[in-house]
Amino acid sequence: MRQLSQNSLLRLCPGGFSAGSPLGSSSTNADDVYPSRVQIERPGFPSKHFSGNGRRKIWVKGMLFFWVLAASLSIVFFPSYAPAQQPSHQKPCSEYSDPFDTYNPERWSEVLLLSRARGGISVENGWLALTTPKDQPCEIQLYSLFCFVGDFDIQAQYDFSSPPKLPLCRFNAGLVVQTLGDEKSYKCYIAAALKEDFFFRARLDASGEKNLEKHKGRRASHEGFIRVVRKGGRISFLTLEAGEWRVIHGFSEPCNEKMRVRFKLQTSGEDEGMQPCPVTVKFDNFKVNACDGIVEE
Repeated sequence: MRQLSQNSLLRLCPGGFSAGSPLGSSSTNADDVYPSRVQIERPGFPSKHFSGNGRRKIWVKGMLFFWVLAASLSIVFFPSYAPAQQPSHQKPCSEYSDPFDTYNPERWSEVLLLSRARGGISVENGWLALTTPKDQPCEIQLYSLFCFVGDFDIQAQYDFSSPPKLPLCRFNAGLVVQTLGDEKSYKCYIAAALKEDFFFRARLDASGEKNLEKHKGRRASHEGFIRVVRKGGRISFLTLEAGEWRVIHGFSEPCNEKMRVRFKLQTSGEDEGMQPCPVTVKFDNFKVNACDGIVEE
């Protein structure tokens, strides 16, 4: 808002201002507060002199003009940048976190695949447990019934410590984020390949099986945390080590589409003539740390 100059103020109120009197005037004389002659000069217009009974109306109209002008300028030059409010019908991201105290069929759904054997899915003692049979290869997947829109940050705890020692076998287990039609699936695994040590594995597949990208990471503990983050369309796979999150792999192929998450366990017994072995992986404390949006589908 344009400030009135001192000369303009003196022109409107020649009596001067002081605290404690009407409008700060140094005199309570009406002619001092509302002078009998007010000269209003507007650029481009000839000066006009007004006197008599209309002086109060002229002063009020002048002040109204300046207030309207100030309000208009404030809208143009100082627009509001209040943060966008989340629609009232959309639940906060954190509501989709799941401690797996019970199985929630409104959040998760088992998907029956073409495995010759069917594995087990259960929620026991605060853990989501996926278990494969001992005599046939098996693939178990638990899909979310919600999808992420835009960026997101999720994590889960995993545990292979029971039974205390797994036989030598081949398996992948972990979190997968995929597009709704499975055109792209970003797989963040803890894996074993006929050795005692586990390791982290990252894969990007097209249409479920066609591999576009893969990475074999460092040694993995039998229990720990995995985290998947999408930021600016780029997806990263992280784990928690010594109290700090460390990147296992940053996928080179970006994805900005809606994505759902799934828990997965897959065993194989086709290598080197070995029989499939039973594997149990437990997941807990699935957390949605942040997200741009979630829709239920």
